[in-house]
Amino acid sequence: MSVKSVKLSAGISLLLGLLIGVFIGLGINKIKVKEVSVNNSEFIPGRVVNITLDQSQQEELFAQLHKFAEKWRYVIQIGPTDLSGIYRVDMWRSDIHVMGVYSYESTSGELQLAFTDTESTRPTPAQFFEEEIQDLKNFMDEIPNSTFTFWTPPAPPQ
Repeated sequence: MSVKSVKLSAGISLLLGLLIGVFIGLGINKIKVKEVSVNNSEFIPGRVVNITLDQSQQEELFAQLHKFAEKWRYVIQIGPTDLSGIYRVDMWRSDIHVMGVYSYESTSGELQLAFTDTESTRPTPAQFFEEEIQDLKNFMDEIPNSTFTFWTPPAPPQ
């Protein structure tokens, strides 16, 4: 086989691959994601979690949050804010975003987290929120004397 015929067949293969890629690219443009109205009766805007604990357990709280994030494959970021005694907590992935604030005064600390959809036009089924929040509660139960409550917005439990 000569060098000329190898170059020719390689060139034809390259052009054919490029042409197939263009057709696939044009076809992807026609794929639509089903958007759901926020007024849909099945749409629940998320959940809110309150965790209270002894301030001396702050490091254990952060460790349990990291374990939870690792198990559920969240990216997690915990860091201090410009305000003294207040930390920002952020966990996210493609379907759910968890954001919150941990604050402490003298001996007690409180973490409030909001579980929401990453994108409101693609709501996450309620059972996923429920399952993950129940698992978060299991992680928080490892912290002595912590309390855990959660509710569906807009109103907290009575």
